[in-house]
Amino acid sequence: MIKVVIPKDTEKLQKQIAALEYQIQHDTSEKNRAIHQQALEDLKRELQRRIK
Repeated sequence: MIKVVIPKDTEKLQKQIAALEYQIQHDTSEKNRAIHQQALEDLKRELQRRIK
């Protein structure tokens, strides 16, 4: 399991989410796609927590 370092700045968090969404569309390796997808889910979960 990979641990994602979540930025404290919400703007940086949103930029990281956007970058991962882009990267997932361009990944050619299933392994990389799975890693990026898990990181994206963790970051989105944190963003939702901050919004509430």
